Amino acid sequence: MRIVPFGNLVIAIAFGTLAWRRRSRFSSEPFMHWFVYLLLLALGLHQFEEYGWPGGFHSFFVQLTGLAKAPDRMPSRLQLELLNLVGLLPAIGIAGWLGARRAAWLGLAVVSATAGNGFFHFVYTVTTFSYCPGVVTGTLLFLPLWVLASHDAVRRGSVGRWPLLGSFALGTAVSVAPFLHARLLLSLAG
Repeated sequence: MRIVPFGNLVIAIAFGTLAWRRRSRFSSEPFMHWFVYLLLLALGLHQFEEYGWPGGFHSFFVQLTGLAKAPDRMPSRLQLELLNLVGLLPAIGIAGWLGARRAAWLGLAVVSATAGNGFFHFVYTVTTFSYCPGVVTGTLLFLPLWVLASHDAVRRGSVGRWPLLGSFALGTAVSVAPFLHARLLLSLAG
């Protein structure tokens, strides 16, 4: 196993510890603040599942494109691991935190993006009867977190029907974008 996925595990443990230590303040703080802690915990564990143990997401992603030239044109496993660790994870954390502070629907869109990812993993696994790297954390963490965050946002009156729908649509579009982008680039590359 490579060392980079352990960075995701360290981040997951750090935010899990932070969430645990601040649990007494969850009820008094705006709801999305603590969902961001739990989201970063879930993301770190998800990326560890995809690239650490049991791993295999890079090969899965290359195979998923269905294009013969994909192995030569896709980012390497190390590049994807680093992109997730130092690019995606901090970007989602910052977007979630700022979204939670400025507009609940925007923070909820970040949680919706991970739910879209979890839903993809779940549907792929069920329809193909094969393990999709990330399905365990995507299904058991991302989907329930989205349901709880959405329920709490509506219960507190932080979002209405249309902002909730907008956050879900934006999050879904963001979760699908990397797959469409890779497929399009590989198709155009020759």
